[in-house]
Order: sequence, then structure tokens, then C-alpha cells
Amino acid sequence: MLKSIFTARTNKAEPEDTPELPDLDALAARLMAFGRDKIMLSLPFLSRAFFRMPMVGGDLTASFGTNGDTVWYNDRFLIRRTKKDRNYPSHAFLHMILHCIYQHPFRIDDRTRDLTFWDTACDIAVENSILKLKLPSVSLESDSDLTLFLSNFEREVHPLTAWKIYHWLEKNPQRFGEIASKWELFTIDDHKFWTRGREENKGQELDCQSTHRGTNLIGDIGCHEADQDPEASEEAEEGLLGRRRTEWSDISDLAQTDLKAYTADADSNFGAVAVNIEAARRDHFNYSDFLEKFKVLGEEMHIDEDSFDYIYYTYGLDHYGNMPLIEPLEYRETDRIRDFVIAIDTSGSCQGAVVEHFLRRTYSILKSSDNFFETVNIHIIQCDAKVQEDTVITKDSFGGTDFRPVFEYVDKLVARRAFTNLKGLVYFTDGNGTYPSKPPTYKTAFVFLDAGDNVDERKVPAWAVTAHLYDTDLSEEDNR
Repeated sequence: MLKSIFTARTNKAEPEDTPELPDLDALAARLMAFGRDKIMLSLPFLSRAFFRMPMVGGDLTASFGTNGDTVWYNDRFLIRRTKKDRNYPSHAFLHMILHCIYQHPFRIDDRTRDLTFWDTACDIAVENSILKLKLPSVSLESDSDLTLFLSNFEREVHPLTAWKIYHWLEKNPQRFGEIASKWELFTIDDHKFWTRGREENKGQELDCQSTHRGTNLIGDIGCHEADQDPEASEEAEEGLLGRRRTEWSDISDLAQTDLKAYTADADSNFGAVAVNIEAARRDHFNYSDFLEKFKVLGEEMHIDEDSFDYIYYTYGLDHYGNMPLIEPLEYRETDRIRDFVIAIDTSGSCQGAVVEHFLRRTYSILKSSDNFFETVNIHIIQCDAKVQEDTVITKDSFGGTDFRPVFEYVDKLVARRAFTNLKGLVYFTDGNGTYPSKPPTYKTAFVFLDAGDNVDERKVPAWAVTAHLYDTDLSEEDNR
């Protein structure tokens, strides 16, 4: 390529004995393929992800980038960086793969109000994972400086997952300049491909007529559709984003399953990857969806329109006057919640606005007919080292912690038959406390409130479900 360019610019034919210059495009492609293959044997639990996306060279990006369907790289940039550090292709490839495994490109919504914070948080989380893998094939010359930076930063945020870093940045915006000064240590790829809603992409859709190595830049959207109907193009891109999110979520689930064989030791090099994959599964917490786990099948008074047969009904009216042969059923079976316990840790950091906001959200959900039966038996227990208050909600009621007393108290309620069929207990806490050693007879979930970012979940019993709930999660649902 350089040979033809040189010839065209000078209008002179080169001597026949001049050695042919290498094809830089082909060289860059081989470097990327070799970088991918070099780490494949070291990370078998990510094998499904390594060949999920084609790698396309060109000038669409100044460095690297991915949207979850394609990996883009700049040929010249790749070759320059590889001259300085031979592991750079494999490092950059793994960086982008982990972004997708951790769901980073697909988590941009109303909660990610500051995209610069989100980009920074995602890059730090990924680079921390790569550093702790301790793979010689992805090590860089800058690793020593990055290790020093992350070891200091991890004293303030632990573990280093994207959402925890993002929330820390939101709470400490005055510290962002300090973090940004280290960008060159953890910034590898261009995130502009993650969503078309980014400011830098507004007003400039990807050019349908441009192709790089024969790959259509729009992906699965036909050029004629994008040109003729912008709304259809936007709807199609939303569909693509949803498909990518689903496919990478499935890959993430499989990776988590395969990874369990490699993380039996808590100090395993794969620990940071396991933590981030788990965080990707739980960080987008939806309180209403969470309650689905505790629903039971029951009957309620409500016309069951599915069982209504218009043929027999109209036949009776036609032949017997005002006497329909079959009336619709006045009850139906449905999955909802009737007996339930919510325990709130009112000690330490779980006081004030966070608990108040949660109670308001709980009240609005309890009033919703989508989750609970019309007649309910809900106990909201406030507790610290002992049970302080038990508020019972029924149909007419809408108006350093030791966790064990709550379970003992609920067990007594069960023994007194205060519940018909208790299916679950949700314990809202900052996570600092003593857990029961034996599982109860009902499902239990510990939901760590905003203050519980640094909880050590290894102390949570294996029989309990865990989730993290941030104040922004509650705000988001309130605005729906």
C-alpha cells in the first residue's frame, strides 16, 4: 500500500530490485488475530466471547472500539503501539471483550447521567481485572504505575466494579481531576460506539455508504431503511442494542458458570473477573422485578375474561331472552404475593434519607395490584441488635447489627401461624452484621443499601440471595 502511494505521489517507477513493502493492513490484521489467539488458552472460560465479533481494520476509530457486534481497530495506531509494546494487541482485545462481558456498552441509561464518569469507571474496572489476571501475554510496560494507582484507589472503593466506581465519582466529583490525570494508564479504547445517544454522535449517524474491509458500518440495518426513515432507523438500532445486550448477557452467564472451576480459591487471579461478572448481573436492580421471586399461585376475585365464551353467551341471549347460558368466572388464578416479611436494619449507616426513600417506594409497590394480592399480610420489621418494631400491613392498612433476632422473631410468627404461606423475607441492610448459621424455611434475600458498597459478600450465607440497591435505583422507578 505504501509503495503504491509513494509511486502515485512521485510519478516515478521504482527500480525493479526494490524490495516490496509489507501490506500494513494485512500486518495489522495478523497482529490482532495473533493477540487474540495468544490469550485464548489462558482464559478458556471466555472462549465463547473471543470469536463472537469480527475484527475490522480502518480509520473509523483512532485506536480501538466495539459496539458488541464488531471490534474496530486503527491499523497505523495498532502497528505503532505494538512496536512499543508487543503485548498491546492482546491487551486491547481483552480490554474490549471484558467491557462486553461486564455489560458496560449496554448499561447506558437514565442512571448514567455523566458519561465521562461512566467511561472512566468502566475502564478502571476492566484494567483492574486484567492486571489481577497476571497473564504475561497481556502485561504492559505501564503495569507498575497502574498497580500503584489501583492499590491506592482500591482503599476507597472496593471491589472495583463499574457501578461502585461510578457512584463514588458522583459522590466525589472534586476528586475526578485526580483520577483523570491517570487516564493514560487505563484508557485503551474509544467508547463512542457504545450508544448513538452520546453527545459526540448526535447529528452524525454512521455513513451507510462507507465500508471498511467490506463490513457495513450500520450493522444489520439496511442503508435504504436508515436513509428513508430516521425513526425506523432509530427503532432498528434500539432493537440491535437489545439483541446485543441479551446475547452478551448469555455469554456472561456461561462465562460465570465456567469460571467457577477457576475461582475455588478466594485469592485466585480470576477473582476480579468473577466479581465484575456478578456485578454486571445484579447492579441494575429493579425492586418490582425482584419481588417476582416471592410470588405464589392463588385465587382472587376478578372476572376471568380468558374463560369467557361468547358463543354460548350470545346463544342463550338469542334463544332464551335475557338468560345467558354461561357467565364468566368471577375469580382467576394468578401469581402474586400475600405473606411477606420486610426487615429494615435501622442501625448505623442505614438511617435517614435512604430508609425513608425506601419506605416510600415500598408503600407505592404495596399499593400496586401487579405484585400483591388484594388481601395481604405484610410485616415490616425495624431492627438493630433486636427487634424494635413490627408493623403489619393488611388490606386496610395502607398507611453493628445482629440479623438473627429478626429470623427468630419471624420463626415465632410462623409457629403461631401468623402467616398462611410465607414465601420470603427481604432484609434491607448495609451488610455489616452477624448472619444466621442455618437457613430458614422461607426464601431470604439481603439487599444492601447504598451504604453497603464495601460489604464482604463472602460472609453472606450461601442460602441467601443478595442484591445491591442504590438510592438512584429508587429514584428511577419513582419516575416511571
